[in-house]
Amino acid sequence: MGSRVSGSDNLIKGILQKDPWSLGRLARMIDDDLPGKDEAMVRLHAMGGHSRVVGITGPPGAGKSTLISNLIQEGRNRDRTIAVLAVDPTSPYSGGAVLGDRVRMQEHATDPGVYIRSLATRGHMGGLSRSVQQLVILLDAAGFDLIILETVGIGQEEVEVKDLAQTTVFVTVPGLGDGIQAMKAGVLEIAHIYLVNKADKPMADSTVKDLQTMLSMSDETGGWIPPVLTSVATEGTGVTGVLDEMDRHYAHLEASDGLAAWRRSVAGSTVTEAVRGMIEESLKEMLNGNSPDFEADVERVSRKEEDPLTVARRWLARLNFSQD
Repeated sequence: MGSRVSGSDNLIKGILQKDPWSLGRLARMIDDDLPGKDEAMVRLHAMGGHSRVVGITGPPGAGKSTLISNLIQEGRNRDRTIAVLAVDPTSPYSGGAVLGDRVRMQEHATDPGVYIRSLATRGHMGGLSRSVQQLVILLDAAGFDLIILETVGIGQEEVEVKDLAQTTVFVTVPGLGDGIQAMKAGVLEIAHIYLVNKADKPMADSTVKDLQTMLSMSDETGGWIPPVLTSVATEGTGVTGVLDEMDRHYAHLEASDGLAAWRRSVAGSTVTEAVRGMIEESLKEMLNGNSPDFEADVERVSRKEEDPLTVARRWLARLNFSQD
């Protein structure tokens, strides 16, 4: 028992020092739901609360990864430590990240003030990995100044980033036309900053005007007017303005009830996800090995002798939640 506690202490110590091995070890434990993960996360939760969390979302091909690479460089120029969680779509065959083999932002890989991890959604709706909430807690406890969440952002459902990020940047490109209108009721409405990347392409000006017109019709009355910016991420232009607007939005949150409201929102979503995870794990353990009772109930439902809701309620009543 003593050596296990010592190992846990060493892991926590390494995380607080931003040790890449320690960060990677616990991140893998979180991703794969390995033993010891919960103990470490309970200890780390109270050690955070200082990081700024920014979501970068938008359609595929908008240049989000290139933009983030430039944001890392600009942030490091301002002496900020930065962590990136790049959430990729999941392969239906392997369960791994479709883009996971891509080497992201390689020029920053050896910088001790930068931590980058690519992870898969593993079929989780909402655009974020199921483990990303705990990874944010991990990186917050490690003391990174800025945590960037890059999400797949491919439709109206991909808005879960709003539950974790203080500031959300929506990245688009010229020429989407009706695509912007189609996204209006979903992902487009969650952003605090809008960025038209690849602004050297035709129709960039009209895309900016479309966004500005749409925002002018918004009913939002929170006091923050989302700016519409332009950039050419491949050339590094416009990146400074994006970081400046991130800072301005954070200052706006500090001057209002925004940060407190964000903390309450995050607490609610993380507790909800923890409850959901415990229920799923308990169900998995209870039904492990193709339970004869469960198979018998399935057979009864198939013969119309019982309905699914009645059977589900009976099984939920049998759940046993471990305190370990």
